[in-house]
Amino acid sequence: MAAILIPVPAGFRFIPTVFSHGWYQLPPFSYDHASQVLTRVHQFRDGGVARLRIGGGENDGTVRVSVEAGGKGRLSRERREEVVRVVGTCLNLTRDLTPFYRSARRRPEYRWVETMGAGRMLVSPTVWEDLAKTLLTTNTTWGATVQMCRRLATLGAPLGEGEHSFPTPERVASLSVDALNDHVRAGYRSAYLSQLARAIVEQGLDLELWREPGVSGDDLFRRIRGLKGFGEYAAGSMCRLLGSFDRLGLDSSCRASFRERNGGEPASDKQIALYYEPFGEWCGLALWMDVMKSHLTEYAGATARCPGEDISPK
Repeated sequence: MAAILIPVPAGFRFIPTVFSHGWYQLPPFSYDHASQVLTRVHQFRDGGVARLRIGGGENDGTVRVSVEAGGKGRLSRERREEVVRVVGTCLNLTRDLTPFYRSARRRPEYRWVETMGAGRMLVSPTVWEDLAKTLLTTNTTWGATVQMCRRLATLGAPLGEGEHSFPTPERVASLSVDALNDHVRAGYRSAYLSQLARAIVEQGLDLELWREPGVSGDDLFRRIRGLKGFGEYAAGSMCRLLGSFDRLGLDSSCRASFRERNGGEPASDKQIALYYEPFGEWCGLALWMDVMKSHLTEYAGATARCPGEDISPK
C-alpha cells in the first residue's frame, strides 16, 4: 500500500467538500463516517484498478491518499501522478474561491461559508461520470438514483468482491439499449446514457474540453442542454459541478430553500434571481450554499455521526 500527500490550498476543508452534495454516496465513491475517509475505486489509464482512500489532513496543508492495489511492488511514477491529478480534480483543489469569499464577506449571513471553508464541490474525475450520474438524478427519488448508480457501477472494472471502478464510455456503448436497461433499470434514461456513451466513443465528443477556462457559462449551458435527456435542472446541476456558477439552475430544492429563507413565503424565479444578483458570477454557488447550509453546518465540525438523511444533489 502506497501513501501520497497532496498539498491543499489555504482555507481548504475536507469535510465540507465531501458533503457539498450527494456524490459521496454514489459508487465508486463511498464514505466511512467513523474514520472520516472518502474511498474511490479507480481504474488507471494503464488498465489497473486500485482503491483510493482519501483523508483530510488539511491541518498540515495536505490530504493523504492511501493507494490499495492488487499485486505487489511500488507505485509507479505514472500512477502516482495520475492519483494526484484525479484527487485534485475530485476535491476541486485548484478552484480559487477568493472572489466568492470576498463577495460573501459583504453580507453577514454568508460569512459562515468562508469560516467553514465551504464552496468546493466534490466531483468525479471525468465529465462523463458526472453527466451519467446527473442523468440518473432526473425525475426520480434520491434512493432510486443511488440504486441505479450502484447497478451501473457494476459494469466497471472489478476490484475484489463487490467493488468496481466507474464504467468507461466504451463499456456502456458496447451494450444495446435494452441490455443496458436490463442491467441498470434506468428506464428512459438508459437510452440517453447509451447515446451519450456512443457520442464519446463513435463521434469523438471530448467532454473534458468543457473544463477549459475559456468556455463561458452560457456556452457550457448550451452544450449540456444539447445532450438528450438534459433539461434545465440537469444542465444547471452540471454547470455547478463544472465550476460555472453564473446561473442559478433553480429546481424544487432550491425554491424550497429560498421559501424557507423568505419566512415561508413563496417567491417567483425572478424574485429569487434578484436576491442573488449581488453575487454576480458566483450567484449559483451562493444559492447552493443556502440549499446545503444545514447539512454542511452539521458536518463542518468533522463529526463521525452518520447523517440523519440523504444529501441529494438535486
